[in-house]
Amino acid sequence: MELIKVEFEVSGQPQGKGRPRFTRNGYAYTPEKTREYEKRIHASAWHKMRELKLDTIEKFCHVEIIAFMEIPKSWTKVKRLEAEYGAILPTSKPDLDNIIKAALDGAEGVIYFSDTQVTSINAKKVYCHPDRGPVLYMSVSWTV
Repeated sequence: MELIKVEFEVSGQPQGKGRPRFTRNGYAYTPEKTREYEKRIHASAWHKMRELKLDTIEKFCHVEIIAFMEIPKSWTKVKRLEAEYGAILPTSKPDLDNIIKAALDGAEGVIYFSDTQVTSINAKKVYCHPDRGPVLYMSVSWTV
């Protein structure tokens, strides 16, 4: 069996999926900021799938997500260095589970038909290196 892995990145501060909003008539909708972020994830995933000449899969898959968060500029030099080298991890918003939801929904319909096909997830939030900048890394793998 062969392992296929699709890896891509979305530049900018990782965002979590926003809470659904409701119209006066009671219809639920996804906030605009979340829709835009999911479109960026979708576009990045689509580009990578085209580059690898792959079609949307129907199999179960494993997802890995790493949210490289920006180090707050207000922190002292020492605290910023500690964050840069992994001694301090991000515990502020967005929550990791909301980042996962946005990432899975963004890749839906491109890499896999439904996020119900995702059977395992490995995810974490870390601070990014200041020279690199914040980014969302996502990897989806499955066997053929």
